[in-house]
Amino acid sequence: MRGISPVSDPAEAELIVVNTCAFVGDAVAESVDVIGELSEYKQNGRCNTLAVCGCLPARFRTAGRAGTGGVDLWLRPAPAKKVVERILGAASSSRNRAGRAAGAPPARANSLSAGAAYLKVADGCSRRCSFCLIPRLRGPLRSRAIGELVREAEQLAAMGVKEIVLVAQDLASWGQDIPGRPGLWRLLDGLAGVDGVRWIRMMYLFPRRPPLRLLGLFERHENILPYFDVPLQHADARVLRRMRRGGGPAAHEKFIRAIRERVPGAVIRTTFMVGFPGEDERAFGTLMKFVERVRFERMGAFVFSPEEGTDAAGLSGGIDLALARERLGMLMELQAGIALEYHRSLVGGVIDVLVESAGRGRSTGRAWNQAPEVDGETVIEGRAEAGEIVKARVTGCGPYHLEVVPVESTGRGRRRRAPEGR
Repeated sequence: MRGISPVSDPAEAELIVVNTCAFVGDAVAESVDVIGELSEYKQNGRCNTLAVCGCLPARFRTAGRAGTGGVDLWLRPAPAKKVVERILGAASSSRNRAGRAAGAPPARANSLSAGAAYLKVADGCSRRCSFCLIPRLRGPLRSRAIGELVREAEQLAAMGVKEIVLVAQDLASWGQDIPGRPGLWRLLDGLAGVDGVRWIRMMYLFPRRPPLRLLGLFERHENILPYFDVPLQHADARVLRRMRRGGGPAAHEKFIRAIRERVPGAVIRTTFMVGFPGEDERAFGTLMKFVERVRFERMGAFVFSPEEGTDAAGLSGGIDLALARERLGMLMELQAGIALEYHRSLVGGVIDVLVESAGRGRSTGRAWNQAPEVDGETVIEGRAEAGEIVKARVTGCGPYHLEVVPVESTGRGRRRRAPEGR
């Protein structure tokens, strides 16, 4: 791309680009730390241009306000083409364009491990959850067109990518800002026909009504994984109203039951927030009972962070941080037992695994029911090739990992359905 070639060592990079998150305080601190570490390469490496883009510039407007130094470009969220033009323009003016590549690299680089890639289908969010900064930082929903996304998926498949992970701040609303308001099911229908794409995974589905047209796709397309990432955030109706999310235990259970009845063997991941203002003992008890009853295959949780600029930061009924952390520990301990029970139900069966890192006698990867970076890993005994999907027998497990032995390779990436009732 315009003579730019990637390097694996930042000490060798003449241009360093940091894409940041600033959703919560911990993410801000992590982003600032990374920027600080990388800025050292301006003194001790070959770096001439350090560019920072994403949510941190949107939240703090200037590098000085964020407490970062050595930044040459501070870019708020914008269409990728505009961001690239700004960065390449600055790099060119600094004589920073590395023309050492033998040939132009692909227009799309991959940030995931071998065989998998994220595909961002939309940016921004038009919802107004009381705890969330995303609409302020990234603006309203802006969906990318089906044709553009299919072409990018084709390019990724040509690079050897077998799993495409669909991401957006509000994936369920994709297309609602496009003329004709095509539903997410129409996008999935198009992507499922891309040759070489064996797994399509959905992340960040807002829990509205059961998406019946979407659920119907699983009968037609084997490469759409029956994996649903649905961030419920809480189960107590009063807490959910304060979050401006709506719903409650009965509505949530109806949503999940519709998925499990229509898509046998579906794996459901969710996320919960503990310590939100107004979460009294009764509300937390409602959450615990809900998780015990519904038994999510995958679950994450975090402590509420009162972020400046959100309505939730000014709500009454705040929860002591130590108590919130105690509740987080209780919730995750409950989930660890549920996750272990689910994994034990897979032992002895055959499951498809994407090999991410090959080693001598032992490799690591992810089963079809494990999303990248959040659901643990699968340890593969025996030889395997990175980037390939293999069929493997499950021989052992823990709450957050599987142990498998390959039985054969497969180019199609068929998945093993979970036992009935899961």
